[in-house]
Amino acid sequence: MNVELPLVELLSCFWNCITAHGGYVCYDEDLRTLQTKMEMLWQLRSHLKRIAESADRGSQELENNCLVGCSCCPRNCWSRHKIGRKIQSTLTEVAALNTEGEQLLATPAEGTLDKLRGCVAKDDVGRIGIYGKGGVGKTTVMNELTSNLLSERQFDYIIWVEVSQDLNLEKIQGDVGKELGFVEERWQDKSPNERAKDISEVLGRKRFLLLLDDIWEPVNLTEVGVPIPDRANGSKMIFTTRCEEVCNQMGAEEKIEVVRLTEKKAWELFWEKAGKNALDLPQIRKPAETIAKLCDGLPLTLITVGQAMLNKTLHEWSHSNEVLKKSISEFSGTKDPVFALLKFSYDNLPSDTYKACFLYCTLFPEDFSINKINLIDYWIGEGFLGEFNDASGIRNEGKKIISTLVQASLLQDDGEDVKMHDLIREVALWVACECGRLRDKYLVEAGAKLSEAPEIGRWERARRMSLMSNHILSLTKAPRCNDLLTLFLGNNHLKMIANTFFQFMPSLKVLDLSGNRDLNELPSGILKTDSLQYLNLSRTGIRQLPVELRNLVKLKCLNLEYTYELWTIPMGVISSFSNLKVLRMLHCASSDRTVGDGIQTGGYQSLVRELQQLENLNELTISITREYSLETFRGWDKFQTCTQALSLHLKHSRSFLDVSFLEGMKCLDDLEFINCINLKELRIEQSLIMRGGSFNSLRKVSIINCSKLEDLTWIVVAPNLEFLIVARCSNMEDICCKGKLTEGNVNLLALAKLQILRLVSLPKLKSICPVALPFPYLKEIIVDECPKLKKLPLDSNSAKEHRIVIQGWEDWWKNLEWEDEKTLRTFLPFFKSCMY
Repeated sequence: MNVELPLVELLSCFWNCITAHGGYVCYDEDLRTLQTKMEMLWQLRSHLKRIAESADRGSQELENNCLVGCSCCPRNCWSRHKIGRKIQSTLTEVAALNTEGEQLLATPAEGTLDKLRGCVAKDDVGRIGIYGKGGVGKTTVMNELTSNLLSERQFDYIIWVEVSQDLNLEKIQGDVGKELGFVEERWQDKSPNERAKDISEVLGRKRFLLLLDDIWEPVNLTEVGVPIPDRANGSKMIFTTRCEEVCNQMGAEEKIEVVRLTEKKAWELFWEKAGKNALDLPQIRKPAETIAKLCDGLPLTLITVGQAMLNKTLHEWSHSNEVLKKSISEFSGTKDPVFALLKFSYDNLPSDTYKACFLYCTLFPEDFSINKINLIDYWIGEGFLGEFNDASGIRNEGKKIISTLVQASLLQDDGEDVKMHDLIREVALWVACECGRLRDKYLVEAGAKLSEAPEIGRWERARRMSLMSNHILSLTKAPRCNDLLTLFLGNNHLKMIANTFFQFMPSLKVLDLSGNRDLNELPSGILKTDSLQYLNLSRTGIRQLPVELRNLVKLKCLNLEYTYELWTIPMGVISSFSNLKVLRMLHCASSDRTVGDGIQTGGYQSLVRELQQLENLNELTISITREYSLETFRGWDKFQTCTQALSLHLKHSRSFLDVSFLEGMKCLDDLEFINCINLKELRIEQSLIMRGGSFNSLRKVSIINCSKLEDLTWIVVAPNLEFLIVARCSNMEDICCKGKLTEGNVNLLALAKLQILRLVSLPKLKSICPVALPFPYLKEIIVDECPKLKKLPLDSNSAKEHRIVIQGWEDWWKNLEWEDEKTLRTFLPFFKSCMY
């Protein structure tokens, strides 16, 4: 059914009739109104196929009375009264359709949003609580409000903080400080009281809106440093919670309950997610409506169950209907029926591998941002992914699984990370810990504020265990857990692990100790974990790898990134990992106290010899500190094919470096130049600049403390660049130098896909790019201590579909030069001032 063509032809006919016989008719104003309404209908057509049938019938009736596409009509059509009445009738129909369509397209909680706007507008209301069942759409309502307010400039600051069940005031302070513009490098070492004072001094002078998402207990605003919003300061606080009592405890002057969708709106949301065309078939319509009703008006369940039913056959619809009804009845009086509905989405995942990968995400704390690359590393270590001969194959398999979980609404895509809705996480934990054959196999106390590990008796039945993000100082006992496969101990305060700790973990495959800065020694007892396939020591204080690691011959993934204090890797340890697929050594052994070249006393040649023995290696991240060492690596074939991240610390380099060799590094995603203090120029073959698009894999570039470097024009050959950070380069004058660009290749600049641009301490920087560019993906520009940068490469068309936050100092912002007044008005609402 297509409602567009008959109405378009109808309008064409009427217009021809009017222009040819203007003396007989005078309803051109109605026609213009009808045309305007039709434009609204076109915008809604994808959502209104069913209800537009009546409009189609109406337009067809009129079409029968007009000769389409000509300037004349049959004689019985020339009754001015009849045509006028038909137009008015059609206008009435279109108006009704538009009204209904607008209701369908509106946010499910639009009525709630209106109430919220009303509360924000009241002078005597400072604290507003939004409460309701998990998955009902509380965060969505708050998001909608924020989107509207950002462009209205009612508040000096709009601050969004995710709180979650495990209340952490320091995290809240950090999120608030970031939104206020406190530069993290200058603020991170301050005490909570000092941070609270800083926050209070800023917000005490400003009108702010604080949004706290998902609170489970009262938040002490005074301890955070946030002034209590009231009539006097004109500030507001809005928070979401599942419990109405929390609204009372937070002193909410207004409480708004987010309720389930009406049956009609619930059906429309389900219809959208489950596949409109299929649901319009009569035989599928009935079981589909029953399933939609079982979702009980909760957007989260409607979306996830709807996605699970996409492209299902009639038999599958009927079977799923019975399965869901039975599951929900079994839950009656024991657990929330929502669990059955969300488990249904889990049950409909394509395979056991997808299910295992999904449940794995429960090992991370609530509201945790899970890096996609790291997540795939875990899956490689667990053996979830198939065997591939190259890095791209296994990575693509992991990306495919993530994409499927996101499409099923079981994970939320957050750029480089994924997150899990707290209610879905609850259901996943229930499946992992209590459901069927998996019962008691997951023990998860991540982010639970533990100062000691759980009693060893609780370890015995666990297969996967997470104690990450706690405050555990030592592990002295030796738990017996013969079936334990996975152990997450990252982001604690571990200082000591007893040698006997690992002796009864014969099946352990994944061990994560990352983020324990005070852990400077591994116990020799780790040799007992000879089944280990994944070991993460990143961001620890480890000084030396024990020679006993040679015993871990099954290791597939080893992460040593940001182990600044690591000064010795015994000869033969790396080469003993014959099954190693992923080796991460970015910023490994890079403190001033390291010996030799900072990897081991044998230097990089020795390291390359070790790496050459790893026949299965397909992914590498590495830091290199000598130019001759770079030449050594370039002579190794796998350096070109396996390197995903490369950090060059070339303190004693020549004044120039030809980066044309990067063209052959097909997997290179992340490139850094750090402390290259003699480097004046990064050269590239002119043919590469003219050809453009040579460094297609490169997404991140960081240039730090390269004091003689003058420009970065070579990035024009990196068309997929998303993150560009340039800091402490005292001689940098241009990012892309006009003199090195021809008129024809300016439009080939890599900045077209840029998302984050950060420029810090560049005292001579005058230009980013010689022309204004569109930035369809750019989210944030941060400019700190760049006094000569007077113009940004922006015009009023640079951000048509989204907002670009620009952060810098007030004085710098006031002195910026703009393309025109329209450009200034475009970006003014999204400026954020830096703070010390």
